[in-house]
Order: sequence, then structure tokens, then C-alpha cells
Amino acid sequence: MSMSRIRATRGYMAPEWIKIDQITSKVDVYSFRMVLLEIVSGVRNVEIQSSKTNGEDWYLPRWAFNKVFKEMKLEDILDHRIKQSYDNRNHFDMVNRMVKTAMWCVQDRPDMRPSMGK
Repeated sequence: MSMSRIRATRGYMAPEWIKIDQITSKVDVYSFRMVLLEIVSGVRNVEIQSSKTNGEDWYLPRWAFNKVFKEMKLEDILDHRIKQSYDNRNHFDMVNRMVKTAMWCVQDRPDMRPSMGK
């Protein structure tokens, strides 16, 4: 499938839109990751998070990736409402899977992203 005009919201757009690559259903997978990260973190990608920026450009997926995979602090990205009910191993496994799924969906190469069915 290919479209001649960009139909996406900045911050949710897959790289294909900018690179003039073929547009496939994987652009939706890329956008889905942002929504999933916003649900888990309670933070919108378009919001400026002054407490998180430290004078740098702030981007939700990069911030989440660094917290989860570099610092190993999954709890740091969780919305306070999730933290309140985050009381057992099942909750941890579910949230951990959501975050890792979001990171899987953010791959620059569309063929590396999962399908929506996965």
C-alpha cells in the first residue's frame, strides 16, 4: 500500500514517511508503540518534561529505552496509577511485556517490527 501524502501526527510517524520509502501497515505498528508507551508512562510524547530533559531534546521512546534497558529501572517510567496497583509479579510481567513490545515496535526498519497480530 502506498499513499502520496503524509497522514500522521509528528512524534508518532514512522521513518518511512520521511525517507520516502514504501508505506506499509508497519507504520501503524510504529505509531502503536508510542501510544503504548504513553499508556504505561502516563506521559505524552508531545509534552515537554522539564524534569526529564536536563537541557537535551526529550523523546519518550529514547527516555523509556534508557530507563528500561540501560539503567534497568522499569519502575521509573511507570505512571503513578500503575505503580499503585503494581503489587505482584503478574503486574510486573504484564508491564514489562508492554514496554518491551513498545520497544520492539520502534525499529527503524519496518521488516524488524512485529505485525499487529503478534
